[in-house]
Amino acid sequence: MARYRIFYVERQPKNAGTLNDVRDALAGGHRFFKETDWEEPIEANNAAAALDSFFREHAGHPESVMIIEEDGRSYPVPTLDYDPDRTYVWIEGGSLMEYQGMAEATEGTVTCPLCDGAGEVDEEIAREFADVWSDTELVEE
Repeated sequence: MARYRIFYVERQPKNAGTLNDVRDALAGGHRFFKETDWEEPIEANNAAAALDSFFREHAGHPESVMIIEEDGRSYPVPTLDYDPDRTYVWIEGGSLMEYQGMAEATEGTVTCPLCDGAGEVDEEIAREFADVWSDTELVEE
């Protein structure tokens, strides 16, 4: 089974965070949102299955996931056959979420803690970095 890294962004309204706040912020544009980038590892047989698993966990029901066309139109995904190269959005916990893409993870590696998710490093190197970083945080506190 392959391991995939799924990238997505969370857009929270700078106000409270209800569904109405999301709608109001959408009408006002990006300046009313704070954004957080996320990455999640998923194991699956192929990329479409990885997305299916990811969306089931995050969106709940497939009807909750919308596909965004190049011209900006959106509509519910017609089938569970997700295309990793398309743009998908959903609402999760009062935040507008947007799928940003995926990469197949290399066996024995993890996301690089220094390059903000842009690459992979051996698990041992990442663990060493985490050990040093954790010690530094304890000293600074």
